[in-house]
Amino acid sequence: MLTAEALADLKSAILLPANADELVPPPRFAAKTFSNYLTDPAIPAQGVAVARIMAFARWRKRLRDWLRLRPVDKPGLYLDGGFGVGKTHLLAASWHAAHGVRRYLSFAEAVALVILYGADRATALLAGDLVCIDEFELDDPANTRLIDLLLDRLIASGTRIITTSNTVPGELGQGRFAIDQFRNQVARISERFEDVHVPGHDHRRRLLASDGADPVGWGTAVEPFSDGDRTAVVAAAALDQLLAEIPVVNLRRLAGRLSRLTMLDLEPFTNQHTALRFVHLVDKLYDGRVQLRVRSSAPLTGLFPEAHCQRAFAKKYQRCTSRLVELCA
Repeated sequence: MLTAEALADLKSAILLPANADELVPPPRFAAKTFSNYLTDPAIPAQGVAVARIMAFARWRKRLRDWLRLRPVDKPGLYLDGGFGVGKTHLLAASWHAAHGVRRYLSFAEAVALVILYGADRATALLAGDLVCIDEFELDDPANTRLIDLLLDRLIASGTRIITTSNTVPGELGQGRFAIDQFRNQVARISERFEDVHVPGHDHRRRLLASDGADPVGWGTAVEPFSDGDRTAVVAAAALDQLLAEIPVVNLRRLAGRLSRLTMLDLEPFTNQHTALRFVHLVDKLYDGRVQLRVRSSAPLTGLFPEAHCQRAFAKKYQRCTSRLVELCA
């Protein structure tokens, strides 16, 4: 059984510099391919989207493209769609189908790399034939500037990019910050991508009880997981103290050391920084297929205050809630 103290003892390993070899699809998506993505026959546009994504992922540069004898497609493909429609499945499938040097990471990890190492080193770590970036979202001026800089350098190196988002390109940044001051940057970011809409329904919602009750692994009477080498039982406050010391790009290592996690005494968030650290952790627990139980006096839908859910990070909180439904089922 791992306690908060035992997890803290792992920090030296968790905090080692990022390694390009780690930037691969996580366990949940390690075996996702185009062939095992089940399109909904009732939604024909879904099959059209998959065909376009597959063609982009499998594309190989030809001699005439190197010689610039004709214009080529945009260097990026942008997959937009609602929660739980399979965009990340298609992103991982693209990674598996592509040729050459490939990297896979989240948008938050990409921004964290630029913050930690600078644009030059981050570009050197990521540059290749294809970079897959999950959950693209312009939440504030800082990450807008940083991702604009990183995209510039990656594309200049000849790297192609596929990204997923819950926001259509034309609405990036809207409602999150003073968009008028950054309209040129946002437009430049959007222009690098061809947009492909992935329609569908949130598959995770099927796990909710018909009466809307919380999943069985969430509530006041939840029992912690039993002993195990990769099982942790941690108070929410102690876990947050640990998360405050771990860069987002290193969280995958923490999740990789767990198979089951019980979080105790989780209360509704009042601090935005604490809430976002929790969101980043849930993303990595979800990616890593870590089983989760949460003892909380609050209903899952009350975890993030309504005021937070109407501001800059609203879609992050909505995605987190959707993923918690599956993790705690």
